[in-house]
Amino acid sequence: MRELITVLDIGTTKISFAGAKIKNKKLMIDFLKSYPTAGLKRGKIVDMEAMVSSIRKSLQDIESSLGIRLKKAFVCFSGSDVEGIYSNAAVKVKKRQVTEEDVDLVIEAATAMQIPYDRQAVHILPVEFIVDGVSGIKDPVDMKALRLEAKVYIITASSSHIQNLITCCNKAGIEVEDIMLQSVASSEATLSEHDKEMGTMVVDIGGGSIDIAVFYDGYLRHVATYGIGGNHITNDLAIGLKIPFNEAERIKKQFAIALPDISFGSLEHKDNEKEIEIVGLDQNFMRVPFSVIKEIVYARCEEIMEVLKREINLLPKDISISSAVFTGGTSLMQGFVSLSEGFLSLPARIGKPDTGIMALCSELGLEEGIFEQKDGFEEIFSPEFSSTIGAIIYAIKVKSFEESSSGFSKLFNKIKKWIREKGLGRFK
Repeated sequence: MRELITVLDIGTTKISFAGAKIKNKKLMIDFLKSYPTAGLKRGKIVDMEAMVSSIRKSLQDIESSLGIRLKKAFVCFSGSDVEGIYSNAAVKVKKRQVTEEDVDLVIEAATAMQIPYDRQAVHILPVEFIVDGVSGIKDPVDMKALRLEAKVYIITASSSHIQNLITCCNKAGIEVEDIMLQSVASSEATLSEHDKEMGTMVVDIGGGSIDIAVFYDGYLRHVATYGIGGNHITNDLAIGLKIPFNEAERIKKQFAIALPDISFGSLEHKDNEKEIEIVGLDQNFMRVPFSVIKEIVYARCEEIMEVLKREINLLPKDISISSAVFTGGTSLMQGFVSLSEGFLSLPARIGKPDTGIMALCSELGLEEGIFEQKDGFEEIFSPEFSSTIGAIIYAIKVKSFEESSSGFSKLFNKIKKWIREKGLGRFK
C-alpha cells in the first residue's frame, strides 16, 4: 500500500492533518501537523466560513511546507448529538451450512431499520452472530446451522452537521473519502484486543466535548458525546480569576491540578499558601492563591466525573467495564487519572497511540520498528493526538480490507457499501 493516506481530524480547538503509507513492510508517518480551529463550538459548526478558512489555511501550509498536493482525506469528527442503537435480525440458513450469502442477508436485514430523516449512519458494526442459539460468534461462515441471527450496533449523527462538515471540507479543497467518529478513532489508537474483550471505556476529552466509546466482548457496544471539555475549565478560570482566555489557558496547562485539597495530606497547607502570578484583564500583573485555582479546576473536573459516572450507570446490564482509558489534552492534567479512579471505582490510565500502532503492525504483518519516524514527531505518542493517529489506523484498515479477499474483509466492505447505497455516506 504505497498510496499516501491522509486524515483530517477536526476538533473544537484544533485541526490536525496526518499522512501515512506502508512502504517496504513498514508504517511510515509522513506528516502530522495541527492548527487552531475556528467556527466550532462544543463540536458543532457555528460559522461555516470560519471553518472553511481554518481548513484551507491549514491545507495550504502543509502543501507549501511539504511540497505535496492533498486532494482527499478521511475526516474524523465529534459532535454532541451522536447516538447508538442496536438492531437484530434472523434468517433461515438455506443449505444448512452458513455461506457468505446468508451472512449478507442477515446483516442487510439487521440494517434495514428505519433511521429518522434528520439522522445519518456513520458506523454500522456487527456485535455478534448467533448460530442456532449459540451467541458470541464472530465469523459464522461454513458453520453447520439452521438459523442465523445477527446483532449490529448502528451509530448515527445529525445529518445536517455531517453534511455541513463535508461542505466545509469540499469548499476548502478536500474531497471526503470517508468519515469516522473521534471516539472510534481514539479507540483504534489506544486499545489492545485484550482491552476490548475485557470491557473498557475510552474517554476522549477534547476542547469542547467528551467522546465516549465502550468496548466489551471484543466489540464496540456503546457511544456517547457530551458538550463539555477542556475549554470549560479554561473559561471557568478566565471568569473566576478575571483574566484573558489565553492567560487562563496558560494557567490551566502550567498549574491545574484535578485532585481536591484533601488529597495533598501534609502538603495541603503549604500548597494553599502559595501564590501564582497572573496577568489580569488590564494587562497588569497580580497574584492569586494557588488554593483558588485548585478550587475552580476541581469543580469542573468533578462535573466531568459525574457525567462519566452517570453514563456508566446507563449502560445495558450485559456490558461490564473493567477499566477506563483517557485521551485528549485534559487527560494530561496532574491528578486527573487518580481522580477518575476514585470517582468511577475503576482502574484508569492515559491512552497513547503506540498501542494501536503496534496492534496494526501485528495485524498486517509489518516488520518490527513500527514506522520510520521523522524529526519533530514526538507528539505521535501524545494522548492529544490519539484520535488523529487512530484515524490513520482506521483508514489503513479500510484500505487493507478493500484490497483483501478474506471473509471478514468482504463483510466489512459490504457494510460500507450498504451505508452508501442508503444515501447515508455520500461524501462527494
